Amino acid sequence: MPAAGRSPLSAPFAHRELNGEILLEELADLREADVRQRQLEECAAALKSLSGLRATEAMAKLRQLASGRFQSQPALAGLLLRWAAKLRTDADVTALAQHFRQLAIVGALIGVLRRGDRVVGGALR
Repeated sequence: MPAAGRSPLSAPFAHRELNGEILLEELADLREADVRQRQLEECAAALKSLSGLRATEAMAKLRQLASGRFQSQPALAGLLLRWAAKLRTDADVTALAQHFRQLAIVGALIGVLRRGDRVVGGALR
């Protein structure tokens, strides 16, 4: 049950695979679209500023980021817009910022593993 004064997460943000299978699928799509780790980290950092915003305000900010700062990366901009459309409650805003932080962290970890695999000559394949 949510804390007093806090709205519950809407279905997309309460999904148990949000930071599991969904996250990995999003990372694969971003990698395929050649979105760099640095861009993903910049996006996650930008979403930290959403904390404390109402869902409607966060939606507007996400649209602004997608059409401005991240428009040169259509896959990343599209992901921002898709998640913006799913925001329903104020608690979703924090969950979304955390999700993008997780995307950046897991993306960095996967990058380290790939570089390590190249160093050992693909022994992990």
